[in-house]
Amino acid sequence: MSSLLQRVFLAVFVVIDVILIVGAVRHVNGTPPSADMPQAASATTTASPEPADALPASDDSTTQLPFDFNASEAVALGSANDGTVVYGTRGRCSDPAAPVQVSTDGGADFAPTQTGLTTTLAVRAKSAKSITVVGTTADCKVQQLESTNGGSSWAAADKIDLWYPAPDDAETVVTPTGASKPGEGCIVTSVSQVTTESGRVSCADGTIRGSGNNGKQWVQLGRLDNVRVSAFLTPSAGFALARYSGCAANAFTTTDGGVTWTPGGCISGESAQAISATTNGLAAVVAGETFASTDNGQTWMQP
Repeated sequence: MSSLLQRVFLAVFVVIDVILIVGAVRHVNGTPPSADMPQAASATTTASPEPADALPASDDSTTQLPFDFNASEAVALGSANDGTVVYGTRGRCSDPAAPVQVSTDGGADFAPTQTGLTTTLAVRAKSAKSITVVGTTADCKVQQLESTNGGSSWAAADKIDLWYPAPDDAETVVTPTGASKPGEGCIVTSVSQVTTESGRVSCADGTIRGSGNNGKQWVQLGRLDNVRVSAFLTPSAGFALARYSGCAANAFTTTDGGVTWTPGGCISGESAQAISATTNGLAAVVAGETFASTDNGQTWMQP
């Protein structure tokens, strides 16, 4: 073999080796796809992004207040473009069967439907003919149920494909590939699944965190002081309810994945329990009552 040919083979080997090393590093690091995850806020950032019409720093709207989050009182909420709204209070595994409330007229009227589950951890409503609920049985076993008739009857799903908060650990989120913690200091107050592999959570410390690879890695996207719950329609478009300017449940919107937030209208009541979004509008549960908005949270009304 000529020396020239040897040098060619050596060069090819080096290139292949570099590619394999880079691939291995990327696999270990598991960085979420850049197409899904917006630019993350620095993990050392403590100040909130300044929203439009921000109040003075001395106001409670720009100061993180202690939040004694009660997971059992949280609500899982889902809404669809056909006017279907579904929600259920999380509760505890040991509770009696908890009804899931279903509305097919935009939230004007709700009817309880018995799933046989003792908790409600996650809800997805694509239409009245496609409702999914994840909850637990009396022995705290997680189960996913599906209904094709507005909640009149339910059937067990073959597998769980929704993201949901762990029923026995407020710091853990469960995705289709397993359980994970969004990061140190995050008490999960709401979970929003964006795609099969990506999701966002709001934390009791005011941070918004996201993952683009089924919870294998998380990044802090931003913060919204005194945030209670959030929901993302796309990786960039999100909505939240937070204590702000004397309002216990003020609506906020983001267009950059939670890095910055802009305040909207106030829903009176205590406390903010859930928010959901469709391309037609927003739904929210505050103090056990349902509300709707068709202008990105600027104004709210009870259906």
